[in-house]
Amino acid sequence: MTTLVLVLRTVSLLAFAGPMLLVGRGRSREAQTPRPPRGAPPAPVVANFTTFGLFFASLLIFPGSSRASMALPLSGCVLAVGGAALVLRSRAELGPAWSFVPRAHQGTGLVTTGPYRLMRHPIYLGLVLLTLGQALAFGSWPAGSIALLGIAPTFGWRARAEETLLSDAFGERYALYRRRTEMIIPYLL
Repeated sequence: MTTLVLVLRTVSLLAFAGPMLLVGRGRSREAQTPRPPRGAPPAPVVANFTTFGLFFASLLIFPGSSRASMALPLSGCVLAVGGAALVLRSRAELGPAWSFVPRAHQGTGLVTTGPYRLMRHPIYLGLVLLTLGQALAFGSWPAGSIALLGIAPTFGWRARAEETLLSDAFGERYALYRRRTEMIIPYLL
């Protein structure tokens, strides 16, 4: 039982590592577009990375028992893998328009296909689901609290900063897209 819990926890960590290790993959030189000089303000990104640091520290410092019921690690692993799948699918849809720091300009185009048909920021939702899944897989309530009270709000802040950039870059086209899709959670938010 303990070994299976450790395997599930490892799978949840690999679910996080997969999307992060693919930072520059899939972009050829021809597909890359020059970056505009103006990007999103750095504060939301710095806050986001800081909360992720706290999150991973809390997983190491406050892991739950490896003899716990299989329900939490199994459901956490499924949630983490589902979140990772959403991140990977969304990043693939963005192609060369993706970057760690939100940027928007006409050269990359406005992506409204794939997961972006239903929500404007599916990567952020996927990463929140992934961190919640890891917190469950590790049985770490402090990590779960950081995911809900730290990571999710910083992604909301980051999404609002990104929306300003997208509105400036795409004008009425983005305003129309905003009216027909939800920000993060389809049909709710």
